[in-house]
Amino acid sequence: MNVLTGIGPLDDRIGGVRREGLYLLTGGAETAKLACQLQFVDQGLRDGERVGVLSAATPEDLAEQADYLGFDLRNHWRNGSCVLLGFKGEYARRVVHAPSPDEAFAELTRLIDPPVDRLVVDPGSFLWSTRAGISMAQAFALWAESSGSTVMASLAAGLDERPDPATEWVLQRATGVFHFARRSNGLHEISIQRLTPPVDASGPISLDLVAERGLCAPSGRIERRWTDRRAEAADKVLLLRLGTDVPKDLKDWLTSSRKTVDASAGMDVIQRLQSEEFGLVIVYVERNRSDEAVEFIRAARGLTAGVILLLSDQELRSGDRAQALDAGADDVLSHGIHLKELDARIRRALDSTRPTRDTGRDPTETPVPVSGQLSADEFVRVVAGRLDSSELGHFSLIRVTGSDAKVLGEALLATVRAESGDVVGPLGTSLAVLLQDVRAQQAAAFLERVRAAFRQGGGSGSLDAEVLANPEEADRIRELIEA
Repeated sequence: MNVLTGIGPLDDRIGGVRREGLYLLTGGAETAKLACQLQFVDQGLRDGERVGVLSAATPEDLAEQADYLGFDLRNHWRNGSCVLLGFKGEYARRVVHAPSPDEAFAELTRLIDPPVDRLVVDPGSFLWSTRAGISMAQAFALWAESSGSTVMASLAAGLDERPDPATEWVLQRATGVFHFARRSNGLHEISIQRLTPPVDASGPISLDLVAERGLCAPSGRIERRWTDRRAEAADKVLLLRLGTDVPKDLKDWLTSSRKTVDASAGMDVIQRLQSEEFGLVIVYVERNRSDEAVEFIRAARGLTAGVILLLSDQELRSGDRAQALDAGADDVLSHGIHLKELDARIRRALDSTRPTRDTGRDPTETPVPVSGQLSADEFVRVVAGRLDSSELGHFSLIRVTGSDAKVLGEALLATVRAESGDVVGPLGTSLAVLLQDVRAQQAAAFLERVRAAFRQGGGSGSLDAEVLANPEEADRIRELIEA
């Protein structure tokens, strides 16, 4: 028997999820995984079920996020139909250090008493990626299956070269795996990676995240266009300060290479947007004025095609971040701003609003597994397509040169994860590999395995390699493929 998730387009596609199944939500930050979980819980409450939420967020933050989405957790929490638990205090320490996985889940069962019909865990990896290794993953899956609950757990995807053994074990055991992504136009999408029993899942499901409604079918948003006039304004920055001064290093960095207009009143900025074009609008805010920042972003979005970023050195609440993104912000960065990361996010946001190059493939499509070495032209087209994609743009490119090209090519193909969208092909006089969703640190580990495979395959001599991470080094990558 299936139960509804509460997300109309998803339920229409799959007919709901299996009661008492285990479902995993993968995807990076700001991809609406928590919104999906809260909507799943809200649907259960509407159906008269008892539900539970186990989260790293505080109950107040969860209730606030739910309020924004139009879901009432507070009253259900008070009357006992909704259980809110946090990864805090002594229980968190015991889970991480548990020598016996059964003890940790026995305690969790006692905490959720009487049992719940639906349980969401955010992040779920907290419960299985511990010192106990794969035994904790096995215990979690057995506990979820015997709990009588439909369990929906989230995990961050694309942060490691490949899942740790415990996570991989849970992924294989899950009833269903849904991948979440956020497009450059603000819409979200869900891709069905696996589902039992399988359904006809032809392509991702597009969704809009709307206040008071949650995830729903897109209602139509204004498409931003890159005009010649806007291209001229790409290096113009409008900086709005709300309640606090911008740190000197950040202000110096902004003004060193861009024409920056500084303002402290929202109305002044609105007037400037009505008369001038800006490629970038930055709202720098202290936490207690985040509501004002959201209202400004909502007003500014209709006046500019430029990128809007919300920045704060304080830690913003999850509800503030969600409201800012829904109001039209392209990105939110808080709780410690590192200039290199900010530069990468700005460039990626700017690139996502430019017209897509003619790369021969849709820049938002799922990576196609490749089992052999691509031709030089096809490899360049794939790399260019990933560069221009806001959803597939996170990757590392390794250019490798060795004395034995045949053995090197075999070593690369033997080491890549073709199912994850990795591809190999010639780049100039070298061979190169694109590692999808891999950071530079993980790319270095991959390269060590390639060196070992090269030696085992009979290769001689050393391998020279250049590791480039996108979006941080997008300019260098584009220079190589356009040479």
